[in-house]
Amino acid sequence: MTEKTSSGQLLGLTARWTASVRARESARADRLFEDPWAEALTGKEGAEWLARRPEDSTLPMAIRARFFDDFLLDISRRHAIRQVVLMASGLDTRAFRLDWPAGACLFELDQPEVLQYKEQVLHAAGARPTCQRQLVEADLTCPWQEKLTQSGFDPQIPSLWLLEGFLFYLSNESVTQVIDGVTNLAASASWMGLDIINSAMLTSTWTRPWVEMQASMGAPWIGTLDAPQEFLARRGWLATLTQAGASDANYGRWRLPVLPVMAPDMPHNWFVIAQKQ
Repeated sequence: MTEKTSSGQLLGLTARWTASVRARESARADRLFEDPWAEALTGKEGAEWLARRPEDSTLPMAIRARFFDDFLLDISRRHAIRQVVLMASGLDTRAFRLDWPAGACLFELDQPEVLQYKEQVLHAAGARPTCQRQLVEADLTCPWQEKLTQSGFDPQIPSLWLLEGFLFYLSNESVTQVIDGVTNLAASASWMGLDIINSAMLTSTWTRPWVEMQASMGAPWIGTLDAPQEFLARRGWLATLTQAGASDANYGRWRLPVLPVMAPDMPHNWFVIAQKQ
């Protein structure tokens, strides 16, 4: 996602924050992944943000990146899906750092300023993609589907979608619009991964410090789903939920107590995997 400064200039601040977490993780001996371009993409804004964040506070973001790395590669290989769409891709480098199967094509959608900045940094670093790439300049709060199909996306064949790290920056109405847009373009047997918070995340005393930090930085969390499985089922998706620290999203790094995934009235930041029926 991108945010505007008071001058109206789009800086992609949240994308730089995420890149800074990937850079921190890549420097660890027990890293969950390696992103050799993350530090260059982080920039001054990302580095300053990270310096104020204890490492434990950003672990869920590192786990999320690894979880969806595994998801994308597993589904693309097991189900022979070659169309992969990264929504609000930000400064994501999966087209370069993952070992994609032959014929895979990644469609990266985001604001023009974000994609242009990323291309400058990656070109200067001599980065080479491990798949085909199509950059699609689009604001997801505006019509974007036609831009994707014009770039070569075929809605008649199964596809693989990732909506990572941005839905909570959108209004609930916009969250619905984005997921409905994906649903309309996703053929049967398509897959989707996303992360979403529930409304208790915005009010819990446990999560308040992070939520208040986001708001103070000009990137408030506002978008929620309290029943993502039911929400997606009404749109033809069969979904499963997990979260950082669960047995399938732990990687030996999580040290805090783990709530049951569906614990009622508790804050949740879910990782959602869904297949179009």
